Amino acid sequence: MATRTVVLTGRVRDAAGNTTVTATTITVEARSTLLGWCPPDSTVTDIQRMAARYPQPRLMRLYSAPGKGIAPWSSGMLAEVPAQTVLHYSFKDWSRTTSPALIRDWLSARPAARRGVIDLVTLDHEPEQQDSGDPTPAEHRQEWKELLEALADHPRRREVWLVPVFTEYAATRSASWWTDFGQVATYPGVDAVGFDIYDTGYERYRTPAERNGFALATARRVGRPLVIPEWGIQRKPALKSGTTYDLDGAICAQAMRDNMAFLRALPDVPYVAWFYRGNCDLHATLAYPSGQTYVRDRERAAFVDLMR
Repeated sequence: MATRTVVLTGRVRDAAGNTTVTATTITVEARSTLLGWCPPDSTVTDIQRMAARYPQPRLMRLYSAPGKGIAPWSSGMLAEVPAQTVLHYSFKDWSRTTSPALIRDWLSARPAARRGVIDLVTLDHEPEQQDSGDPTPAEHRQEWKELLEALADHPRRREVWLVPVFTEYAATRSASWWTDFGQVATYPGVDAVGFDIYDTGYERYRTPAERNGFALATARRVGRPLVIPEWGIQRKPALKSGTTYDLDGAICAQAMRDNMAFLRALPDVPYVAWFYRGNCDLHATLAYPSGQTYVRDRERAAFVDLMR
């Protein structure tokens, strides 16, 4: 179990009115990192299919597509989230389909049964990719300021974490461009920093320290927990030279186990979600470059073990 230290500071007054400030450091046990999943698509059908494969998930990652506004709690995909499952929900279109009043009403309508669970809310995830009408850096910063202000005094504000989410691949390759968006992570009221992390663009699987290093450093620099809302490792059957590397997925399965062991030894990474889409869909039938098909059985077995 990972631990972390917390400094408690208080002002003490005696009967005569004399005061002093004192501080003490205590050690607390950090909750083990929860591993959940993001379905192939945020539809009722896909959520139900995933829930049949992996019942009672500890964490579920869902999205509203651009132009769709905020999903209602009472119907559609959000109604499929079990009461005790942590929800990480992303939406876009702040200036077009959403407003401070709407987001306040949405939080007010959060089901009473979920009050014992903290949900995560993200506006404009992965904005630096500039896909599907993503905001400019200036727009992104302004929208986040408005979101934080809208919910700052909401009576149910403690029931949600507000989490900007960025792309590790983009941030490490275009640091100056990403920083224009990443400033949001420093804003008062932000509860955690999120990074979507894959091994795309690397010939071999990265070590856990390599894979998570940038995201951890960024979150710790602003003093907030790290959340990994999308995590995926595509199987790498061969190296660029054509030499066989991981034909049966055994190395990938071990990389998955090593990654979660690394994160669970840390005190400040509470949530991770496997991106169950495309080449990271562990039930999909995929093809090697030769055309021979395969299913990621070894990786799926690792995933099942890691969710326990």
